[in-house]
Amino acid sequence: MLAKRLTVRSIAALRSSVKDKRGSAAVEFALIAFPLIFLIFSCLELAMVVLLSVTLDNATDLAARQIRTGILTQSNSTAASFRTQICNNMGWLSGSCNSSLQVDVQTYNSFAQVPTTDLIVAGKFDTANFAYVIGNGSKIQMVRAYYQWTLFTPFLEAGLSSLSNKDAVITSKVVFRNEPF
Repeated sequence: MLAKRLTVRSIAALRSSVKDKRGSAAVEFALIAFPLIFLIFSCLELAMVVLLSVTLDNATDLAARQIRTGILTQSNSTAASFRTQICNNMGWLSGSCNSSLQVDVQTYNSFAQVPTTDLIVAGKFDTANFAYVIGNGSKIQMVRAYYQWTLFTPFLEAGLSSLSNKDAVITSKVVFRNEPF
């Protein structure tokens, strides 16, 4: 009889605890908190990458204009000084720019000769093919800028070109014909 009462009481206690809804919101939030926070940080990082890409494009275009108009042919410009010129145009990223930026400037005789591949091979920069050559007037000029960006979330890694150290590479490329100077 005592065992029957305990069983009836335990069943009644179990039924009342199943109907108890206190704490369910905390459990539901705990289940979705990590994916929600991960998505928020991924969206913020994607916004940073887009902002970096637009900033790099504008900075590269402004520096390339110095080549297009012949201003850099009159001075003793080097790859380092050209990289500094791009970094000076980067504004909010100018502090860490010199250590993260790679620049390739090459001259061609026709637009058909301009390569369409990037200088990243097996997760590393192909530094043997980087050059800094400014052509004369009416020559085809290509300016490529590569900026290394450390990703905070692994979500964007699959959609961006990256190096073997998992850093994303933001690329800007400007191809133009020099003015006749």
